[in-house]
Amino acid sequence: MSEVRTVIPDEIDYYLDAMVRTGPFGSKAELVRAALVSYAQVTGPLAHGFDKEMIYSPDGRIYQIEYARESSRRGLPIVGIVADDGVVLASRSWENPDDPLMKFHDQHGKMVKLGKNAAICGAGLVGDFAAVVRHARTLAFSSTEELMDGIRSYVWEQTLHRDRRPLGTTIMVATAFNGKPRLFHIDPSSSTYETSCDVFGLGDGEAKDVLAKGYRRMSAKDAEALALKALGNPKEYETLRLTI
Repeated sequence: MSEVRTVIPDEIDYYLDAMVRTGPFGSKAELVRAALVSYAQVTGPLAHGFDKEMIYSPDGRIYQIEYARESSRRGLPIVGIVADDGVVLASRSWENPDDPLMKFHDQHGKMVKLGKNAAICGAGLVGDFAAVVRHARTLAFSSTEELMDGIRSYVWEQTLHRDRRPLGTTIMVATAFNGKPRLFHIDPSSSTYETSCDVFGLGDGEAKDVLAKGYRRMSAKDAEALALKALGNPKEYETLRLTI
C-alpha cells in the first residue's frame, strides 16, 4: 500500500486525537484514510471528467444521461391514457390566459399533433422538446412503428457523441393508426416502452396512485377526466385527444 506523509497544524492534530479516542477508528492514519476514500468517492467522477462528457465512468454509468433524466423529472407533469376510442394526453399548463404577452407558438407547447393519427408531449426542457418536435415533423411515416423508430433514433443519436449532451426531456407519443390507440414513453437515453397509461414529471408519485386506482376500460371523455384528476384538477391545463 502506498504511504502518504503530510504535515498538519497542531489544532487539527489535537482534533484528530479526540476523534480517535471517542470514535470507531484505531488510529489517526485509519481515520484520515477513511476520510480520503469518502472524498474520492464523492469527487472522483467530477475530477476525472466523467460527468462532463458522453463517456462511460469506470462503473459503467453515463452521468450526462442521468442528469438529463433528472432534468426531465423537474418538468411540469404530463399524463397519457389509452381509451377504448382513442388516446388522451394532458398536462399542467405554464401559460397565463390573462396575460396576452404569455403565448407560446405551438411547437414550444407541451403537446403537439403530428398529423391525424399521432401526437407527442414532453416533460423537461422546453427547447429540447421543441427540437424533438421539429425532427418528428420532418419524418415521413405511415405507421406507429415508422414514427417511433424515427423519434427514438433521434433521441439515441444525442447520446453517442462526446461533444453533445442528451436531451433533457422525457416524451410520450400517442398514435391511432388502423383503429388501434397506443401510447409510448421515451426517456433521454432513448429507452422506450409501450403502456396503457403513464404519468411523468414533477410530483408524479401521487398522480401514479390516482391512475393505478382509477384506470380501467373507458371512453376518451372519461380518460380525460381521470388524467386531470391525476394532475390534481389544475386550473390551467392542456389536453389533446386522438380518436379512432
